[in-house]
Amino acid sequence: MLSKKYCPIGVDLGSGYLRIAQLGMNGQGLFLHAAGLEAKPEEIPAGSPDWQRWAVEAIRKILKRNAFKGKKIVTALPSDDLFIDQVRIAKTAAAQAEQAAFSRVQKKLPFKAEEGVIKYVTADHPDSKSSDVEVLVLAAPRRELDRHLAIYEKAGLEIGGISVWPFAMINSYSRFFCRRKNEQERVSILLDIGTNHCNVVICRGTQLLFARVIPFGFVQILQAETVHRMIAEIDACTRYYETMPGSKPIERLVFLAGSGVDRLVCDKVAELAQRMQIGAQIGDVLSAVRVDPQQQKCVIDRRNCRVDWAMAFGLSLDGLKT
Repeated sequence: MLSKKYCPIGVDLGSGYLRIAQLGMNGQGLFLHAAGLEAKPEEIPAGSPDWQRWAVEAIRKILKRNAFKGKKIVTALPSDDLFIDQVRIAKTAAAQAEQAAFSRVQKKLPFKAEEGVIKYVTADHPDSKSSDVEVLVLAAPRRELDRHLAIYEKAGLEIGGISVWPFAMINSYSRFFCRRKNEQERVSILLDIGTNHCNVVICRGTQLLFARVIPFGFVQILQAETVHRMIAEIDACTRYYETMPGSKPIERLVFLAGSGVDRLVCDKVAELAQRMQIGAQIGDVLSAVRVDPQQQKCVIDRRNCRVDWAMAFGLSLDGLKT
């Protein structure tokens, strides 16, 4: 009666951690089937050949000691490897939106356009009556994509899809923290702070409206006391969003983080929400999902966890769409 459906394995390979998670669904809803975590050794530079070898072995180790179902994965390029920019074009050029957006960002690309993979996402309010439309440009050099594909192939995994981090964040948000119908109409800002960066997403339910990477993470915040600069950058993101055609007020801030996240960062995020006069919450996906009852023990320590699992969960959830 309660037949199970297992999502693909979500692999979040960032600059500081490797997080692998697999969710499932039965008659009672979502559950966490398996998960594993490995911290990158500090002496290994991210993106180096040593890092690639470490990633392959770490993936194999996690898969061996946890009861994952199948070998199919959904992953995403790390924020450091993904170029993202947002441009505004006239609706009269909507038929050639990709060409118009590309002409605006071509000179900003950190690689030759012919050497990259580019994706375009229209980020516009459906009820906007403006003559302009917003387009998000997501691009990555093909060599980085090939390098990541090689890691998973050497680890013996089947690549079911390559997503991008804004959609992974929205997947976790919409499944765990935006369930009511009225919440799906509200505009929310999502924050995901990593080792060396902060991912910012503004969305309306499952609709992506804005995304940006801020080059400040936990390392910079705790070592250089730059948390106020990071908050200023987030504030700038909200001000840009407010200039978008047909933009609705942001009503909610969700800080996607583990329950043991640094108190200083939480206080600063709360101050930002207070200035914006909106509600704020910590979006801890570990606390929002139950563990597979057939597992003999909890696959990861869910008590006071400092590591955020929203990206890995969101990538696994991507498989529910297919």
